[in-house]
Amino acid sequence: MKTAILRTRIDPGRKARVDKILSQLGMTSTQAVNMLFAQIERRKAIPFPVAIGENDDTVPPVEHVASEWGRLDQEDFSGLDKRRIR
Repeated sequence: MKTAILRTRIDPGRKARVDKILSQLGMTSTQAVNMLFAQIERRKAIPFPVAIGENDDTVPPVEHVASEWGRLDQEDFSGLDKRRIR
């Protein structure tokens, strides 16, 4: 099966806490993301409620996201599949 690479930014503390929980569940963050995507595809929606103000720490500032996208547009990722990621 072919796979695609998904790059994302996340708070390191949150990642460590979630990785610990996922490890206790016997799964990796890659498996959890694949499960999330499968549910989005199946439901044609986010599989949990999303509301402004409910989880302010998870809503990134729009300006920051826009600037990161702009910066990433300038990056050269052509060699990404040739590097070994450990």
